[in-house]
Amino acid sequence: MLMQDKLSVRQQLLAKLDELDRRDGRDELIRERCNDPMDQVQTRFEMDMAISVINTDFQTRRKVAKALKLLEIDEYGICQDCGAEINPKRLDAIPWTTLCVYCQEEYDSSRMVGPKRYRRAA
Repeated sequence: MLMQDKLSVRQQLLAKLDELDRRDGRDELIRERCNDPMDQVQTRFEMDMAISVINTDFQTRRKVAKALKLLEIDEYGICQDCGAEINPKRLDAIPWTTLCVYCQEEYDSSRMVGPKRYRRAA
């Protein structure tokens, strides 16, 4: 990867981290207790949604941090499952992705706990 491209990707990833840091959804979890059953259902739904957003942001933050580490060791853009090069268009769309589209589809369909790691031949 060219140094200019590397710097551009690094800036994108850092911008995403900054965006995630500014979007802190924990305030949404603070609710007053209510007695009305319909209000309780609505409050529960809103809390579930807030928790889902917080969880997604946390997972994305971890993926961005991992992509930054891979960028530093010159393994950015290499699928962490099969070792193939990730399509540049996919990286443009999701700069923090660490799986090629085929491995991501397999991961999504099998609902694995985590991607299997490939071992590079020395």
